[in-house]
Amino acid sequence: MKPLNRMVPVLLLGAAMLTGCADLTQSDPNQRTEETFWQNEQDAILGVNAAYRGLQENGTYGRWLQFAYDTRSDIGYSRSPWGDLANFTKSVLSSYDFEVNRELFQHHYQAIFRANQVIANVPGIDMNTTTRDRIVGEAKFIRALMYFNLVSLYGNVPMPLTPSVASDRPVQVTPDVAWAQIEKDLNEARAVLPASYSGADVGRATSGAASALLGRALLQQGKWPQAAAAFAPVIPGYQLMANYGDNFIEATENNRESIFEVQFGGPEVLAAGSRGQNMIKMMGPCGVGFCDGEPTNWYYDQLASERTTADQPDPRLDATLFYNRAGGQDVYGTSFTARYGNRLGDRFWKKYGEYYKRDQDWDNPINVRVLRLGGVLLMHADALNEAGQTEAARPFVNQVRARAGLAPIAAGLSQTQMRDRIEAETLKELGFENERFLWLKRHGWLTDQARINILKTHDPDFNLFEPFRALLPIPSTETNLNAENVKQNPGW
Repeated sequence: MKPLNRMVPVLLLGAAMLTGCADLTQSDPNQRTEETFWQNEQDAILGVNAAYRGLQENGTYGRWLQFAYDTRSDIGYSRSPWGDLANFTKSVLSSYDFEVNRELFQHHYQAIFRANQVIANVPGIDMNTTTRDRIVGEAKFIRALMYFNLVSLYGNVPMPLTPSVASDRPVQVTPDVAWAQIEKDLNEARAVLPASYSGADVGRATSGAASALLGRALLQQGKWPQAAAAFAPVIPGYQLMANYGDNFIEATENNRESIFEVQFGGPEVLAAGSRGQNMIKMMGPCGVGFCDGEPTNWYYDQLASERTTADQPDPRLDATLFYNRAGGQDVYGTSFTARYGNRLGDRFWKKYGEYYKRDQDWDNPINVRVLRLGGVLLMHADALNEAGQTEAARPFVNQVRARAGLAPIAAGLSQTQMRDRIEAETLKELGFENERFLWLKRHGWLTDQARINILKTHDPDFNLFEPFRALLPIPSTETNLNAENVKQNPGW
């Protein structure tokens, strides 16, 4: 179901070709201006739909985030012939304006620009107050999601909260200030967003999505008790899918486990202003995709490390990776051994692939699951354990393990032992879902040389890693344009 894809025209509100957050006023003279827009409820809906459309861009959820969060971590690496891309996954950049880094920064601010327009203009429209408040809440959720990624990837970032004009030169804020605004937006959003939608509105942000993202923001700051408190009311409203793999195909989108998805459409909806995701074309199996990002051998070993109570492989292995499986494995209609007979030790990403169609389109219609119950259960367990409630964390880990057919974790673990079990479960449950780098960051792995040395044994790309590389460099176009207020991250 792709309801939002039918309603996402790219308005002047989108500033579709922005070059940086300090230059947010380009407009199309053939489109309505800001002065003639924002007249009625339909304008408000179109405006927030344009903000959702910003989540589909290459630099948001369309292509590059998996490179920034997963391939830069120890679960992924790159052998891409595109040398700059392969180096990016090692956190090495010769040009800070390299396409991936530039679009990550730029496209997040484009979505923020659209959300800021909604937040500023919709309250003044004479319309149904419940709908008006909901639309503003949706925009605050989108803005918070974009700033969550920006502060996680770049640290000190400019933080415009109102529609920008050409003369604006927003100042950088510290992560503490950014996180506080993210928390404020999400608290205000969850107070006005509904618990669910129906019909054409399915896919919009809900109160559960705002609470789950709030929990994730608190978790990333190490605010363990507050994070647990934010996650707790979310959990009863959702259910795990019986089949783990149903979280990553088109037929079962927006399901009972899903809390928030970025809605993508295939070629049939492109004319309506929507677009498909193409990260799996970039990172899918060689020959089908470009295999510009691949899972590490260490990550395969983690997925294969435990068998079910029925003595079968963990089903998350087959749902996540293509590999030379005992008994054979089909890769887009051709056996693995036939496709890769001279490289049988290779492994490739399977999640979000159109393998069941036997072809991989550039405009992949499969939604990206940003928040789902399986992840929230493990993040809730992480928060509880770090808050000293180790035994309280155990049932939430066991819910995830039970779905995979694994034996429950026994009582009596220490906090350190439980942390290790939660980490192992998170690796299996959330691989290729933009989580691993965040785990490493919040648990101190990226600033501790002893732990960095361990990461080198997982992934040789960490041989070049230094703690300053935990943050990406701010693109030079931005530091040059706004040199007075935007300083480069230390070390770059």
